[in-house]
Amino acid sequence: MSKQEMYAWTSLLSSISVVVIYTVYAIGLPENWAEVESQLASIFIKVFLFVLVIEIALEILKNKNEVEKDERDEMVAGKGYRNAYHFLMVSVVFVLFQMIMENILGFQSLVYGSVSLVHVLIYVVLLASIINRGTQIFFYRRIGF
Repeated sequence: MSKQEMYAWTSLLSSISVVVIYTVYAIGLPENWAEVESQLASIFIKVFLFVLVIEIALEILKNKNEVEKDERDEMVAGKGYRNAYHFLMVSVVFVLFQMIMENILGFQSLVYGSVSLVHVLIYVVLLASIINRGTQIFFYRRIGF
């Protein structure tokens, strides 16, 4: 497993942890899950901290003579950024379209109010990050290095 693939895995895990932590604290869970909520948040905070320690350890143990990225890594990163960008743009256009349709035609949109809009946009950015790293992991595994 290359160093860039390890970074992709740790970034994917940290993004998933941030999504779960954000969901638990911002939106909350159903009331009958109240006793599980703190345990669930604790697990994902620990995963986030574990991933953070791994990323710091990788940076500390970095060999100065080693090549950081080669052409393959650049190609894989480019494909990840491309997929994340397409998802981000389609999602933002969809949200804007919903808001325009609500204002002009009076349709009920999926986004209610500015607080809900902020939550949707945060989720879109976090999902774009997950798509970026997931695409990178897919291509690293497909290439087989």
